[in-house]
Amino acid sequence: MKPFPLTVLSAAVVVLIVAGFLLLRGPSSTEAAANENHPNTGSATRTIEEHPEHGARHSMWVTATAYCSRPQETDGDPFIAAWNERLDPKVKSIAVSRDLLEKGLHHRTEVWIEEDGVETGPYLVLDKMNKRWTDRIDVYFGLDLKGALKFGKKRVRIFWKTDSPAKSEV
Repeated sequence: MKPFPLTVLSAAVVVLIVAGFLLLRGPSSTEAAANENHPNTGSATRTIEEHPEHGARHSMWVTATAYCSRPQETDGDPFIAAWNERLDPKVKSIAVSRDLLEKGLHHRTEVWIEEDGVETGPYLVLDKMNKRWTDRIDVYFGLDLKGALKFGKKRVRIFWKTDSPAKSEV
């Protein structure tokens, strides 16, 4: 049996070292960011600003994800939201993390979402997220699973009017 040339053996060792390094260091920063809220979200990013059409509005950076009316993503009836209201796929709506309720995003508050400088909305707050989430919204995609998957997870800026209804249904 003829021994491997040194260059082939050296290349194999380099490949093993690189593979070991990648396995030991864990997920990349992009993967880690996908698993946690973005560091520049939450109360520290909250401001009040004047909008030419909407007047004074709160704004804040949050992590946005998407959900559908599928049994796998909900409890019980996939069209019934946390306030016992029926979700309509034709209505732009969002679920909010429960910490945002204390910041004025109450049931039926209108919210505008800015992504890459483009503002869309209004979306109605019609649902609440699980207590484990903070500084987060979940955009409702009805039955459009492809659209929800395409939306993915991202950092967005949200806006809501300062004259939101009184906190009655937290």
